[in-house]
Amino acid sequence: MSSAVAATGNTSKFFAAKTRSAAHTRLFAAAVVPDVIDDDVHTVMEYPETESARKTHLSAKTGRPVTEFQYRVYDACRQIPVGCFSTYKAIADHLGSGPRAVGNALSKNPFAPLPIPCHRVLTSDCYIGGFSGDTKSKIFWKKAKLEKEGVAFDDSGYVLPKHQQSQFFSDFK
Repeated sequence: MSSAVAATGNTSKFFAAKTRSAAHTRLFAAAVVPDVIDDDVHTVMEYPETESARKTHLSAKTGRPVTEFQYRVYDACRQIPVGCFSTYKAIADHLGSGPRAVGNALSKNPFAPLPIPCHRVLTSDCYIGGFSGDTKSKIFWKKAKLEKEGVAFDDSGYVLPKHQQSQFFSDFK
């Protein structure tokens, strides 16, 4: 089976009885489209691969060392292929953590857009969610990046239902 959930009619545990959040709908309606949209999905940042490199690396985003938990989140996120998305909850389940902790780690991701494509992580109801710690305008950057990679959204910021299972990734190693 491919790394994305096959659209066979089988319902993934991640999509069972998901309803749209009224709060998400209000957030998207209140978001402001920025004058410039960053849809870059090609820039590759240097990513420390060895344990010793990870211990000495300082985040360009925070000026602080990247934590072991953040690296675990980034290593999971790195597995999401182009044209697919995952959720904060799916990564949290894989790590034995919580979705908010995953979102917090991704909001500090200094390795975006590649090799850590945090723009490919959405909320459990397939809503665009925040991006770079912002829910007011940078979500349009996230949406543009995903659309450039082949993920389609409706006018409320949700992945189109016909793509939710076929483009969802949860096969973390």
